[in-house]
Amino acid sequence: MLLVEATINDTLHRISAEGIALDHYWDNRVISFDPPQYQLANLYGGYVRPGFGDIEFSHDLFADDWPPPVNMEITTYYTATDEDAMERLFSGTGHIKRMTRDGIVYELFGPSYESIIVYNEHYQIGGMGGDTYMIGGMGSDEYRLGPGEAVSFDDTLVNVATWFAHRFSLDIDTTYARSPSPDVIFSMTADQIAINLLSDICAFFTHLFYISGGTLYLIDMLADAGSETITEFDFFPSEYEYNVPVAIARTANYARPSSYYYGQDLSLGTEFVDTKEKVEAALDNIIAVLNKAGCALKMPFLGSVPTPGKKISWTDTSLGQDTDAYIRCRTIRYDFDNEEVIIEGEGELEAA
Repeated sequence: MLLVEATINDTLHRISAEGIALDHYWDNRVISFDPPQYQLANLYGGYVRPGFGDIEFSHDLFADDWPPPVNMEITTYYTATDEDAMERLFSGTGHIKRMTRDGIVYELFGPSYESIIVYNEHYQIGGMGGDTYMIGGMGSDEYRLGPGEAVSFDDTLVNVATWFAHRFSLDIDTTYARSPSPDVIFSMTADQIAINLLSDICAFFTHLFYISGGTLYLIDMLADAGSETITEFDFFPSEYEYNVPVAIARTANYARPSSYYYGQDLSLGTEFVDTKEKVEAALDNIIAVLNKAGCALKMPFLGSVPTPGKKISWTDTSLGQDTDAYIRCRTIRYDFDNEEVIIEGEGELEAA
């Protein structure tokens, strides 16, 4: 069930799509809620970017605060049982969008990291009037670079991601990152939006990351970030799609063939490491992810919400032959109106 905390003029309102008596009473003031979703930047890794739409409230929510405020703080949760099991889905700001006879619609805005920029000569937070910080190496104190110098990275992916997380004022969880962590070695040649740069670095090394509850989670695309096995009673008919395979993956200086002589010629941009062997290893991992089978899995909520990187396994008996399948969650969409979650990602199929 969906639970919502809305703070209006310093007063906390606990509301839902139906009246629910838990530890607190959650009044039925939510008319509709656009499904939140997480979208992976590249099929082989990067930032799993959250997307939030609109939430519509009944007029009664604002009986003591009319007209409705321009903005308010909103947090949404999911629970299958009680408040102790609540999982936070969104925390941010709602900005009024539309007032109708049916209800009041607010657009949801989560935390944004787009204004944090890594310059090729310095690092800055905020706009022109914001505080400016100069950076050195990953493990060093911040310092001013000399004329003509650029920001250089020479450390492991875990340490680089940690550096970025701290600049976003986030904690970091590397429980499911690769070990040993791959090396990141390159120098910037142009200004970069920090979150996009980190996304590109992680994708090159087949890692994804997502941000939730003040923590950046770094996850190896080649491993499982937790696992769950479901039965056919727990999911709806699924679709399995095979993309055109990657025949060759290349950077400006190196190329790696796959086992397919036909298919896509994948061209990547920056090489985030400095030796032929390490670039080729990164390309091999990208090919391994992209040439797996794809799946769109639709399933009801099963007590908790899946998170990016989690492995979900099942046996499908609807294909003419019993088939064991698994998927690693990459793109996730929560549909609370229909009490289901739609998951897309890569995985494998084999005879049961």
